[in-house]
Amino acid sequence: MKYLKKAKWVAAIALAVLLPVGVALAQETASSINGTIVDSEGNALADATVVVTHEPTGQKKTLTTNESGRYSARGLRVGGPYTIEVSRNGYAEAEENDIYIKLGEDRAIDAVLVEDAIALDTVKAVGVAAQSQTFNPDNMGSGSSISQELITNLPTVDRDIQDYVRLDSRVNLRDFGRGISVSGVNNRFNNISIDGVSIGDPFGLEAGGSPGLSQPFSLDTIEELNIQLSPYDVTLSNFTGANINAITKSGTNDFSGRVAGYFSNEDLQKDDSSDFTREVYSVSMGGPIIKDKLFFFLAYEKEEQTSLAPFTGVSDASIQAVADVARNVWGFEPGTSDAPSDAVTTEESVVLKLDWNINDYHRASFKYQNNEDSQPSYEEISNSNASLSSHWYTNDFENESFNINFYSDWTTNFSTEFRYSTSEFDKNPTNFAELPEIGVRVDDGTVWIGTEQNRHANSLNTKTDSLYLAGDWFLDEHQLTFGFDYKDEEIFNQYIRRAFGTYFFQSVDDFASGNHSDYRLAIGSDPNNPYPSADWSWSNLGLFVQDNWTVNDRLTLQYGFRYDKPDVDNKPRFNQEFTDTFGLPNNSVVDNGTFQPRFGFNYDMSDDLYMQLRGGVGLFTGGTPKVWLSNSYSQTGGDIISYRSGGADEDGVLFTPDPFNQPILVGNASQEISVLDPDFDIPTVIKSNIALDFELPWYGLVASTELEYIKNRDAIFYQNLNIGEPTAILPDGRPSYYQDPYNLDGDTAGAISGFGDIIYLTNTSKGDTKRATVSLELPQTEHWYAKASYTFTDSSEVSPGSSSTAYSNWSYDPNIDPNDATVFTSTYEIENAFTMVVNYQNMFFGDTITNIGLVWESRDGEPYSLTYGNDVNGDGAFSGNDLLYVPLPDEYVLTDPSLSGEFEDYLQSSGLAQYRGRIAPRNAFKAPRINQFDINVSQELPAWGPVRATLFFNIKNLGNMINKDWGQVYTGFYRGENGWDLDHIETDGTQVIDFSGPHSLSLGRLASQWRAQLGFRLDW
Repeated sequence: MKYLKKAKWVAAIALAVLLPVGVALAQETASSINGTIVDSEGNALADATVVVTHEPTGQKKTLTTNESGRYSARGLRVGGPYTIEVSRNGYAEAEENDIYIKLGEDRAIDAVLVEDAIALDTVKAVGVAAQSQTFNPDNMGSGSSISQELITNLPTVDRDIQDYVRLDSRVNLRDFGRGISVSGVNNRFNNISIDGVSIGDPFGLEAGGSPGLSQPFSLDTIEELNIQLSPYDVTLSNFTGANINAITKSGTNDFSGRVAGYFSNEDLQKDDSSDFTREVYSVSMGGPIIKDKLFFFLAYEKEEQTSLAPFTGVSDASIQAVADVARNVWGFEPGTSDAPSDAVTTEESVVLKLDWNINDYHRASFKYQNNEDSQPSYEEISNSNASLSSHWYTNDFENESFNINFYSDWTTNFSTEFRYSTSEFDKNPTNFAELPEIGVRVDDGTVWIGTEQNRHANSLNTKTDSLYLAGDWFLDEHQLTFGFDYKDEEIFNQYIRRAFGTYFFQSVDDFASGNHSDYRLAIGSDPNNPYPSADWSWSNLGLFVQDNWTVNDRLTLQYGFRYDKPDVDNKPRFNQEFTDTFGLPNNSVVDNGTFQPRFGFNYDMSDDLYMQLRGGVGLFTGGTPKVWLSNSYSQTGGDIISYRSGGADEDGVLFTPDPFNQPILVGNASQEISVLDPDFDIPTVIKSNIALDFELPWYGLVASTELEYIKNRDAIFYQNLNIGEPTAILPDGRPSYYQDPYNLDGDTAGAISGFGDIIYLTNTSKGDTKRATVSLELPQTEHWYAKASYTFTDSSEVSPGSSSTAYSNWSYDPNIDPNDATVFTSTYEIENAFTMVVNYQNMFFGDTITNIGLVWESRDGEPYSLTYGNDVNGDGAFSGNDLLYVPLPDEYVLTDPSLSGEFEDYLQSSGLAQYRGRIAPRNAFKAPRINQFDINVSQELPAWGPVRATLFFNIKNLGNMINKDWGQVYTGFYRGENGWDLDHIETDGTQVIDFSGPHSLSLGRLASQWRAQLGFRLDW
């Protein structure tokens, strides 16, 4: 037997290493319990009665075992405790208490019935054993879940789900913590849902992926948080990154609730912080409306942060001079430069949930959710910029949703889940004025007045209706799942940058005379519709079927497929001139369906200790931001015309403050067009994993090792169709589009007159992610819980999709050839990431609990590129998207030869020297490694009747409190850091370089500071 066990370990580890590359938790709102009932000889017992009771609400499910002795209780509430009672004529009864189930879990509880004794089989970690989440037949894919207890006990200063999803080392918080990234892709490919209903950013504009400033619900509403990376359940859809699902709490037969408050200010933050005050108040409660029948849960939270406006280094005299010209010469009010000292950012959310036990066979739940956020923005205020209140605005968000769920057991072997939801999201800026945007250069900087150019015509509204219906048919060793989901989304997006006109003046005197140095306008071509919008809708029908086959008491297989078919009701306006010129239509829409087969397995290798081998492979599609598709509606080339003037002397145009009557430059217009490939497919990836989980013989420790491989099948790829063919190949091998390539002059030679940038969205199959993860977990003991995990990621991509507009997605990608599908290291790759969680509880003071929770993150810095500061290849993208060629010592001269030593030192210190004689690849450089510790200390106070009070203190980035140089977060600009400018190229190929000094990375001030929070809560 000893050698047999060794052979199983060796075979399992070999498979984990050799097969191509956790938890198959469905995007469900419920969980399940199943099992097999046998007699003492191991024979299946048919017609045994199994009663599953949810103790807090009294909900019962009465089941009868089939001919194989199997039963399945579907649609159960998450959590517990549950009691299972088993009986059959001629046999003694069996009972098991204190059973808890996780979100989406299909918990296996078996029983042996004998005539005079009872023995429940606990191989699957019956009851409250913590490792049950890991060792379970339905655990096949990769993922993790965060319990309510961890959400309460671990540190969070921001009260954001980002503080909990990061506990999985495969999840990274990008861009100073503003976006959740997995699998080397950005947050736009994630799906965030609550109770199975999507509540993420419905359009794709928000960096954090939520329809507001943070997630649209209070942390105190969450029963469990689930992060799904590679699940193979075919009911899941609309993501190629991660599926993040939260389940809200429900009321029970006992009244319970929580009142909490959280406070922080500049005294609870690193001492270089500006003055601010942040207060959060939260109340939640639940209980019975009708005992055993109808229950409610209500949660409300409001956050207010009051802060000072940013500081400007521009003098009051300069600001006043610009304001005086606006009032006295041009006759409009520019506003005040005195920002309010109590500017308040607010977040407010409410959740109401009703649960109804209709009878023993049917239950329903209803949920209403609303969040409203408001954030003042003081644009263009810095050391060298100042703005007046006419340039300021407030971003306002509102998201409202309703959803209803029905769970029904129609027979012992057939159950259904029905879900319907409707939601509406609004994002609209409140501008302080309606004026052109005006910038005026002064002696000590620039003064800005008038409406900020991105808010000129800016409004977003989406309405979404979703329907889900699935049936589970329990047939001997098979559980068949089949059904459909349907989503219909109406989208209204108005975004016209510079719709009121933008002006820049080189001096106050120029402003007074109206003599601008730059004027731009984007306006509708139809005088009756000067601000056209993208007003469209799309729908998706998903069909799915799946079989969960319990092959034997060791092996479980899951296989099935889903088919998603998108449909768009109306096309963008057709542009005949574009079609005649470029040979393809501009009004294509997404309508290609995607067939997605999926397969998963779990093999139980347990003997004396738990062990399982799990894995699978499947196709996943979705997560495409609607903003990318909406660009084709917003920029058809005929609806909006762009104008530009380099000065009043050039065309006779003088400044006018009337935003609705801006000058039109005859013959100076160009068409900017976004085009979708007629054969464009929604992004699709192939995900696969294989993993080994095993219990160690010490302290119940659980170790896991997992390999994952994700291959792009239909990734996004942007091209610009209006830059023509290259005019030359430069000495470093890159194509040039300049009329005069070596002098970097003459604009884009191949651009077709009358058209601006033509951005084409198509697909590529290039790019993949290879990921390896090892973890070690100490399941909850009387005092301790701990888990440590390390992930290595190797990820590549063509287009990162880092922006919302088509032009930005093309021009912001540092490249060699801007229209070539070249694969580089992913912008979102974090190569090495380590996370450790430790939670300790004890009763040091009577019967009150002291809790200490610690989170340690150690990860590589974000990758970044080094680029030229100017347009080297003449593609017209002046955002620094041309990757640096690193010259050999005899291949360059500097415009300032005195900097030669500093330049050579820079090549060495930056890492550029390793690429001498070639172009440094995109994302070849890393920001410094990040190490941060967060801690939460909480202390219960003596109980006052049923009320328990707790005080707590959170510190984020504890190391920075100990040493000001610790815990720093640096990052490179996502468009690339500029190394130097290329002045020109000599005829012999020598590069003439304009070098002004080494680049410097950006310090995330807030992300690098220690921050603390005080709080209290009352629980009953």
